[in-house]
Amino acid sequence: MTPEKEPVRVYLLLGSNMGDRRRNLSIAVSLLVTELAPWLFSDVRESQVLETEPFGMPQGTAPFMNQAVSFETTVPPEDLLKVCKWVEHKLGRPDHGPEYDESGRRIYHSRIIDIDIALYGDRKIDTPQLTVPHPQIEEREYAKRLLNEII
Repeated sequence: MTPEKEPVRVYLLLGSNMGDRRRNLSIAVSLLVTELAPWLFSDVRESQVLETEPFGMPQGTAPFMNQAVSFETTVPPEDLLKVCKWVEHKLGRPDHGPEYDESGRRIYHSRIIDIDIALYGDRKIDTPQLTVPHPQIEEREYAKRLLNEII
């Protein structure tokens, strides 16, 4: 990893709708902070935890607990994504890529933890692995609400 020259303010969105959802969020934040500690340059800001209805999932799917976290880091976005995926895997999320139906719409599944990079400074990133700002922030009112708490 080649660190960024200057720390960048990063915003993550976390969600869980399986098991002890609050605990899953808490463990995920702890693992992120521990793994990123050598490259953190500020305190970690955490929003409230908010229960939300599942987005784009079948009726009857368990609600999510969601939270936003923010910190300054020199970890490049691609490496930050790897750390997020590692935390998801560590908490038991299967490592399969996105699935789509016949019409090309994304199929969402319940998950023990989901960690998205919502914002990475003021950068715009569009690669096959990562899109920042997160493309669904605008359509998810709760995401804007949680992010605004810590901006």
